[in-house]
Amino acid sequence: MDKTKVLAKIAPSRSETASARKIARDTQNSLERHLPGNVKTALAGSVAKGTFLEGAGDIDLFAVFPKSYTKEGMFKKLENAAKKAFPNAPRETGYAEHPYLRLFLGGKRIDLVPSYKMKPGGRVKSSVDRSQLHTEYILGKMKPAQRREVLLLKQFLKANLLYGAEIKRKGFSGYLCELLVLHYGDFEKVMEAASEWKLPVALDPEKHYGPSRAIPDFKAPLTVIDPVDLTRNVSAVITRDNLGRFILLSSSYIGNPSEKYFFPASMDREELREKTEGRFFFALCFERPDVVDDVMWGQLWRVAGRLESFLKKAEFVVLGVHPYATESSCLLLFELRSPVLPKTQVFRGPFLDQHQHISHFIKKHTPPFFFEHGRINAMEDRKLRDISLAIDRFRKGKNFPSHFQHLAQKAKFFAVDSIIEDYPLALEEHFMVNWVPR
Repeated sequence: MDKTKVLAKIAPSRSETASARKIARDTQNSLERHLPGNVKTALAGSVAKGTFLEGAGDIDLFAVFPKSYTKEGMFKKLENAAKKAFPNAPRETGYAEHPYLRLFLGGKRIDLVPSYKMKPGGRVKSSVDRSQLHTEYILGKMKPAQRREVLLLKQFLKANLLYGAEIKRKGFSGYLCELLVLHYGDFEKVMEAASEWKLPVALDPEKHYGPSRAIPDFKAPLTVIDPVDLTRNVSAVITRDNLGRFILLSSSYIGNPSEKYFFPASMDREELREKTEGRFFFALCFERPDVVDDVMWGQLWRVAGRLESFLKKAEFVVLGVHPYATESSCLLLFELRSPVLPKTQVFRGPFLDQHQHISHFIKKHTPPFFFEHGRINAMEDRKLRDISLAIDRFRKGKNFPSHFQHLAQKAKFFAVDSIIEDYPLALEEHFMVNWVPR
């Protein structure tokens, strides 16, 4: 595979890079005219580090305050400065550990984040304070050629729905991509190493730990010690399933390098009909609540988990779950082995020599009883057989978090034909995330 052909499609042009940096610089200059004299701004993120993909050059600007300010005081000063500097710019407030501002200027999304001035090894008041140290670390360590290797890794992950540390994706952050390239050297070496990972994996790029000081057990499938904070696991959010998919994809890529791993072919509706034939899918579709993305995705994942547990407890075999969202709708997509369960249900009882327990079991259940492997068992009519009845039962329970409670009863039940027609990308993502590619 010719990597230069991939890079030609994903690397920003010189003019795009220059434009992003100019917008960032102009924004900094305008803001600093309205901020207190002891507050400076700093460009961070992928634009600062030169590791952003084409069309993804959103700007992260940090307003760096002395530690004498409170979090509320920092945000208020930044908000007032932004209003004065950009009175006509569309603006919204986002929330992480503390509020930040989002502006839209020159076709760019610009996040303005209040933070405290940090020094390496200093105590972190909030996670955003590390970002300025991350930028300094990468700029000080990364060779120019390695930035292109980061782009390859980011595109590989993005194409396979593994890029992004937000709640929606629970995958690899941009900073983690940069650290992996620094640690192994280039994209190919990351792939080679990942293809042979045995879980749990622990990496310590700056060798904070050693023979006399073991790496802490973060109870995570992948641990990457933050070079600027030895108490932090950079890869903490990655799920075991996502890490497993990355290992599998890395192994597959090493065996047969191809552009398809960077630009997978999309499925049309006819192909989706062929792939879903003889299989059972359903979706619950909600109106999208008017809350920030992380809150919405956190609650959507929670509903998905509760519904999956409810169905498994009722003995439906769940083959895949995929939350999905558009600008106006949220979807919980499920694949089941069957939408209807057998008429009867078996209840496993005690061993035959447990006389007291047998008596209680017989009183609790109705005939017929039968013996199997030294146990007494009961066979009774199943109370919940059909998936539509199961969904109705689930909706009537207290299963929906705050922002979905008022939407639960209005949720629409979609069969596979409607999903293919209205939400084909949800199905396409389901096959990518929940099934091993052929």
